[in-house]
Amino acid sequence: MKKAEFPMVIRVGQTRATIYKTPTNGCDSFTVAWYVGTVRKRKAFADLEEAKLHAHSQVNCLARGEAEVVHLSGEERLAYVRAREAVAEFGLAVDSAAVEYRDAKRLIRGGSLLEAARYYAAHRLHEIPRKTVTEVFTEMLTAKREEGLSERYLADLDSRVGRFARDFQMQLSTLKGMDIRAWLQAMEVANRSRNNFRLALQTLFSFAKTRKYLPADWNEMESVPLWKTKENEVEIFTPEEMATLLACAEDNLIPFLAIGAFAGLRSAEIERLDWNKVNLTTGYITVDASIAKTNSRRLVPIPANLKTWLTPHAKARGPVVELANVPNALQRLVEATRPADPANKGGKLDPAVAWKHNAMRHSYCSYRLAEVKSAAQVALEAGNSPQMIFQHYRELVTDAEAKKWFGIVPEAEGTVLAMPRAEAA
Repeated sequence: MKKAEFPMVIRVGQTRATIYKTPTNGCDSFTVAWYVGTVRKRKAFADLEEAKLHAHSQVNCLARGEAEVVHLSGEERLAYVRAREAVAEFGLAVDSAAVEYRDAKRLIRGGSLLEAARYYAAHRLHEIPRKTVTEVFTEMLTAKREEGLSERYLADLDSRVGRFARDFQMQLSTLKGMDIRAWLQAMEVANRSRNNFRLALQTLFSFAKTRKYLPADWNEMESVPLWKTKENEVEIFTPEEMATLLACAEDNLIPFLAIGAFAGLRSAEIERLDWNKVNLTTGYITVDASIAKTNSRRLVPIPANLKTWLTPHAKARGPVVELANVPNALQRLVEATRPADPANKGGKLDPAVAWKHNAMRHSYCSYRLAEVKSAAQVALEAGNSPQMIFQHYRELVTDAEAKKWFGIVPEAEGTVLAMPRAEAA
């Protein structure tokens, strides 16, 4: 397909209109210029095909006007004079106004042009900046970083919304819900991931509204559904499994494991936690809004066994987790639980404990709910909703198992774990 060359001239006989490419704010824009008598007229378009349509309309009308002598009746002459006076304040010729009216009626499919204009003015759409998806995405990422949000959250936005911006290099305000839905549906991912992408896009559009880059009632996302997902079974560690993990853990991994298991902080929250927020005297961990997934501050109680685990590691300040790569440390931990193979000298059996995704937090919520019998209290401590706690963690463990869990402590030697003697017996 031959690339369009500019300026582009549309000619009929001696009449012509010229189309210029006039990019604005990084977006394509095209200006049609033509003459009515000695007066030069111009009109801008975001779409080249619309610009061509307008240019052809103008030259055809002007050419017919030159070739034909129009005979008007008295009533028609009066109508012409009234029409010319009506558009005089805009410097438009009557035929130009008629062409613009026709094109506008086509765009709103025969609806009321006056009602469309009233809506446009009431919502101040003429004041909305012309911003591309990429421009708004870049601006949002910068703003979120300045707000002090976590690098993990920013990386997730960068990955998800950045991918969308690369695929939709267009003005943000022209996005349609049906196109967003088709883009999400075409992704070769699970429905849960698809919904996560949808949530990230909602963040982009909400940001755009706050910056007045979209009308307040822009609702294209209403036609983009949430995809159905299967509820995954909640996996937890048994007290014996947790005791084994703590016994085999490297010294610098102990705070991460203990806080996750006995205070229920999310892994990302623990990795961002500073020792000055861990108060062993008052018995609370402060999870600031800046590190919390829900962006809300909460206080998490430190049970007696957690205090015992943290005391040898506690500092006045500094990161609680000093590991460069926590997933690698967890992989080494699982490998460390592999017992020797008695049938193969120097060989190892399968790991005694397999790592389970998010199981420390699931375990805390399950055992804590069994201990305190209050979904509202556990929700407050875990930074979740009571409904979520009640739905996922109720009756997963017994009171006795909960007592065992919060009774896991290191023995004096620091090499073997002990649970309460009464329970162990």
